Amino acid sequence: MVVTASESNPQGTIKKKAQPSGRNKAGKRKDGVALHKELLTVAEAEARKMRAVNPAQYYRQNLGQLGFGDPEHALVQTIKELMDNSLDACEAMGVLPEVVVELTATAKQYEVVTNRTKDGGVRTFPIFRLAVEDNGCGVIRSKVAKCFGSVLYGSKFFSFKQSRGQQGLGVHAAIIYAQLTSLEPAIITTKTESDDKALRVVMKIDTEKNTPVVLGSEEVEFPRPHGTRVELMIAGDYTPKVESFIKELSLANPHADLKFTVVPVAGQEPKIIHFKRANDTLPPPPKEIKPHLLSMEPGALLEMKSNDTCCNTARQFLVRHFVRISDAKAEELLKASGIPADSPPKDIDVELLLKSARECELMRPPLDVLSPIGEDALRQSMRRMYPDAEFICTASRDPWSYRGVPFQVEVGAAYGGQSVISDCERVKEGVFRSKVIRLANKCPLIYDSRDCLLYKVVKEINWRNYRLPQDEGSLPMAPLVLVVSLVSTKVPYSVPGKFAVAYHEEIREQLRLALQTLGRSIQGFISHRQRQEHEQHRQSIFQLYAKEISRDISLLTGADQSVIFQKLMETIKSKSKKPRSRSVEVRVPEETGMPAEVTVSQPSPSDATSVPVSTEAMTPRQKCIQFTLEDYLR
Repeated sequence: MVVTASESNPQGTIKKKAQPSGRNKAGKRKDGVALHKELLTVAEAEARKMRAVNPAQYYRQNLGQLGFGDPEHALVQTIKELMDNSLDACEAMGVLPEVVVELTATAKQYEVVTNRTKDGGVRTFPIFRLAVEDNGCGVIRSKVAKCFGSVLYGSKFFSFKQSRGQQGLGVHAAIIYAQLTSLEPAIITTKTESDDKALRVVMKIDTEKNTPVVLGSEEVEFPRPHGTRVELMIAGDYTPKVESFIKELSLANPHADLKFTVVPVAGQEPKIIHFKRANDTLPPPPKEIKPHLLSMEPGALLEMKSNDTCCNTARQFLVRHFVRISDAKAEELLKASGIPADSPPKDIDVELLLKSARECELMRPPLDVLSPIGEDALRQSMRRMYPDAEFICTASRDPWSYRGVPFQVEVGAAYGGQSVISDCERVKEGVFRSKVIRLANKCPLIYDSRDCLLYKVVKEINWRNYRLPQDEGSLPMAPLVLVVSLVSTKVPYSVPGKFAVAYHEEIREQLRLALQTLGRSIQGFISHRQRQEHEQHRQSIFQLYAKEISRDISLLTGADQSVIFQKLMETIKSKSKKPRSRSVEVRVPEETGMPAEVTVSQPSPSDATSVPVSTEAMTPRQKCIQFTLEDYLR
């Protein structure tokens, strides 16, 4: 109800509404139900609706932000999140990953209401049973329920080290999506190296309270000494994107053994895809570091110094909580900021401190904390994926940092071959558009390529400089697969679903330089191949003439034509230097009626129009290099 000011009520105050018939003076109806003595304002009515929202409630309503917006995305995203956790657990354990993925379509259907009347307004998708099993470190029993049943509960959010997962949302979002689409709980089986048996927990997430609901637990046998198995029932749309993701994940992790078993339609025979590891070398484990001062936002630094309870002075606060800051550097920063070194941390002016940090020469964060794929390992992995590729090369840049966050870029290319062509987009007959595989912390980025910095930089490169055809602002038109990898302690994803990398000038510059190095290698290969093709074309032309020459010489001399032809071909293929012009004397029997001697001149590459020269017109130097046909064929 809107109340306005009037002549009788110039202040616009709220007037009490007259009691309708059937109500008494006490504000009650005849049936005794209490009434409000006055009407609520709009603000008061809205205030009564307000309440706190926990993360589980928020993401239940906004699963699309995490990659669960439709059944196709949701299926790939669920596999991605579970395999991320599995690979991280194996790396934490220090073992070569062995991950098994089982995806089986069931007879149960999930219906989605649409606006399309042609199909009856309803689309159906199968419910898949998804199980991901690994040989990682497992989860201790007291943490299983919290780890899988409380959104934003985990260790990765507070850890400054390279890992695939960063927010602690993935597996929780997958469990919530499973509950919404199939109504089935999650089944977690986990075993640590100190357990005799594995613990099997059946659970759901109470999104209203953001707490786990354990429906049952028991001890069971587990086929591995340690590891975890997660089983979910989810609605999904099986597309080639699923297999592409598994393939690219194997490419990014050459040390991992990935076995994928899928039944896309209920009742069909299972299809098994096994990507064996390309090498048996574990990548260097990432190290955990303290944050760098330049990576801090002013508000975060303000809260950090306000909540600090372990430091007595500002100098101690900087040295203890930030990397690359010694006592001397802390003194320098505080002096430049005008802050006494012995003052308590709460007296630090964060704006002056950050300004001084930007002006002083702070060392970059330690760059050995990263765990890249490695050029050799990436080359081996690409050769395994594209065994018939004509050319494979890799390149990487030295580690760098953006805003105090260390990162490193690696790139690779596979050119030519049927396996590469099958991965590229076919534009028309004989013309293919290159494919870009984007990796962030060794995990493929399947969707939102046009919004990703890694994809944009590839298109910015002028590939025509490297002998690759390219339309303006597009990928090169060539049978080429480009791999672009970024590893960092904090990948700047643009959305929580981790589909695309946001823009940072330092990342863009390092990636541009790496791609240019890759382009020069590709250019060298294409130039070498063109020279080979030119040489083969030249030899094919010479071969036509050599056949005619050997036939004629055989008729004149009676020598074997095949021997003459072989000698001529060996001459053209020989890499040793020959005289610029060489005369061959052919002696012919007198009964043929031909001149006593015929001179055949072999032209040099610089003198293709050489003509026969008689012995009388030869110089002494030319005479000394003459030899008979028998000598030539000997």
